[in-house]
Amino acid sequence: MKIDALVQEVHRRREGRGLVLFLDYDGTLVDIAPGPEEAVPTPEVLDILSRLTAHPDITVVVISGRPLKELQNFLPLAGLHSVGSHGGEGRLNERHWDKSPTTSPAGEPARWAQDIKSRLAGLNGWRLEQKPLGVAVHYRRAEPDQAACIRERLTAWAQEVVNSGPWEVMWGRKVLEVLPQGVSKGAAIQDILSTAFFSDLYPIYLGDDTTDESAFEALQGMGLTIKVGAAGGATAADHFLADPAAVLAFLASLALLPKKASSP
Repeated sequence: MKIDALVQEVHRRREGRGLVLFLDYDGTLVDIAPGPEEAVPTPEVLDILSRLTAHPDITVVVISGRPLKELQNFLPLAGLHSVGSHGGEGRLNERHWDKSPTTSPAGEPARWAQDIKSRLAGLNGWRLEQKPLGVAVHYRRAEPDQAACIRERLTAWAQEVVNSGPWEVMWGRKVLEVLPQGVSKGAAIQDILSTAFFSDLYPIYLGDDTTDESAFEALQGMGLTIKVGAAGGATAADHFLADPAAVLAFLASLALLPKKASSP
């Protein structure tokens, strides 16, 4: 769908309500980079997000697999809500959001780090990231044969972790993450929309990866969902935008929407 038509679809569906935009970060607002630290926001990203948060009818929530602190450092914008760790932690209306597990043994993610290093010894192109709620293994820099070996070894290891406690595995674009059971972007969005501040807003979600599918599914029948990437393939999203450049063009158009609703 062309951007103008998509904006008209939003205008039709919102029915005078304010909007809440749920935006993934990597692959949606910025291009995928070889290393997470390289995917810094451009001035255009910061400018468009600033214009959106200044709009009286638009609320913006960036929801990412990145740790909350890292996300806030990248996007230090007034009025922007942030949710990190795939919905496990966040800052909404100056209130902290925390879905840390309460039943797992202390130090478990630290032990995983040593296990991962042992399992992947001799393979190249991977990087371990310890996160507030779990761990992630990135292997975007791995050559295809190395990537296949990394995935094979991680699959076996991850199944042992899932069998050992209240954890689940999430696969993304050449990344494996282990998170507490029940943590997902879809679950976070359902919780957010149940609160008084957000409940009357029309939700729109944009994301590019398999980790965004839970959000697409959560909003079926109640919001607009947009997959970022080539059209086609299995997805619960309603529409497609080709790449982050198209996303920014769409968001810039939304920032120009005339005021129709009372500020939330």
